[in-house]
Amino acid sequence: MAPWPNRVREGRFRYAGNTYELPLDGRPHAMHGRVHFAEWEVVARTARVVELIAAFDEAWPWPGRAWQRYELSDTTLRMKQEVRADREAFPAGCGWHPWFRRALSDGGEARLQVPASRRYILDEGIPTGELVEPVGEYDLRAATPLDGLHLDDCYTALDGPVRIDWGQLRLTMTIDCPTPHVQVFTPDYAFCVEPQTCAPDAFNLAANGSMSDGMAIAAPGRVVAIESRWTWER
Repeated sequence: MAPWPNRVREGRFRYAGNTYELPLDGRPHAMHGRVHFAEWEVVARTARVVELIAAFDEAWPWPGRAWQRYELSDTTLRMKQEVRADREAFPAGCGWHPWFRRALSDGGEARLQVPASRRYILDEGIPTGELVEPVGEYDLRAATPLDGLHLDDCYTALDGPVRIDWGQLRLTMTIDCPTPHVQVFTPDYAFCVEPQTCAPDAFNLAANGSMSDGMAIAAPGRVVAIESRWTWER
């Protein structure tokens, strides 16, 4: 997801005194950036490492591109993503949108742990900018069964890695960026745990004075980046 993760409310945002509009490909909002359906170019490859790059299309107001690196070992996947500006500075965020099975044939039902002390209050699925301590069904600080949970919520202020435990298999996910955020989405048929640099609608949150949404500025020679390390163990 680049040059923004998740949603931009109604596809509109303000930056540097101007208003910009984006395609509403997730009506009524703009969804998941401009490269999730792009054709990525492989720019480097070894047996265990691949690097890819994709330019932003004309729907994004500024020229730029997203770069990714994946490195796979026997038990670990290391990922890095950058938003790169070609000529002008622009607001940016990035992340990944992985889907996971709720149950494994050789394991059990998933339990999710997100050690975050803050959750965004939502207005029709969009953060208002207000942060609260997660309580009740929103509190994922202990390993939590997903059965019956219907979340589409963003968490921040993490004090450790995210963990998904299927009983016989555990995935540990670290997130490294200046302001780590995690979007948790739990439809009945699967679930998503999305590492990202900022909250959904971060451009508008920042324009309205938010100081914790994680929005950053990409400029020539200054990337907006995120790294994540996934480790599996039985």
